[in-house]
Formats: sequence, C-alpha cells, structure tokens
Amino acid sequence: MKKIIDENGRIFGKVSFIDLIVVLAVAAVLIAAAMKNNVVEQVSGSLDTVPVEYTVTVRNMRAPVAALLREGDYIWLESGVPAGKITAVKTQEARTESQKADGTYVLGKIESKVDAFITIYADCSHSNGSYYADRTFELNINQELKYITKYAAISGAISDISPQER
Repeated sequence: MKKIIDENGRIFGKVSFIDLIVVLAVAAVLIAAAMKNNVVEQVSGSLDTVPVEYTVTVRNMRAPVAALLREGDYIWLESGVPAGKITAVKTQEARTESQKADGTYVLGKIESKVDAFITIYADCSHSNGSYYADRTFELNINQELKYITKYAAISGAISDISPQER
C-alpha cells in the first residue's frame, strides 16, 4: 500500500506538502484581492453626486413625536450614517380597519396617533441604477429603517425616491 505522504514530504510522491500550502495561500490572496476590487468598482462607479428627495413614511406614531420632526433638521440612520436633511413633514390622522359585529369593516381613527410623511433631501452618489446617501446607504423603496434626529427617534419605510434637477 502506498503512503499518502512519503519520507520526503511529498503527497503521493509527486507534490511537496509545503509547496501545496504555499500555492493555496497565494490563490486565496489573489481571489480575495480580485473580489475586493470588483465590489469597490461596482459601488463607486460615479463620484458625482445627484440631488435626491426621498420620502419616509412613519405609520401610527404618537402626535407629540411627530411634532419634534422639523423642517431643516438633519436626519441620520440609527447607525450614525447621515441620511440627509428634512425638507418637509406632513401628517394625517392614523387610521385602521376595524371589524364590526356584523362582519363588515370600517375605517376608524387611531386616537393620539398620526401617519407622518417626511421628505428628505440628500446629495447621493449614483451607481448601477441605485442612489447612495453618504456613498454608503443605498436607498430602496419599502426599505424599513430606524432614523434619528436631534429630537426624535423613528422607524419608517422609504415610500418614494425622486432625483432632482440642480
């Protein structure tokens, strides 16, 4: 029966075990470098910024919290990434469907709650059809995120993204 590693340290008597380890390490480094360059190239395809307004919809928030969202305030993601500047805040009564005893549904007001629509302006980089606020935060419709301002912390979903003219 033939040994896997012979007395000279060769695998099946043909390839040195040390040479095989070195070749595998070099291949791993080359693959990692190629993948890193590929990812950076896709995200940073454009260094030019594009003005973008996007709307974050916050459902069923307490009215006093909505009053803390002010036009002109800066807004960040919970992680600290700048998300832009608030340009408008609109609110409306929060409503929900309720089932009546006869099985029909009615739309009723939720007491002390509002739906807020926050318009945010950001200079975004544009790459592969996507917009990136602060070149790191990709804007996606229906993306649910936590945001913070100087006065409030909220959780909402992006409902609209509109590139603006300069």
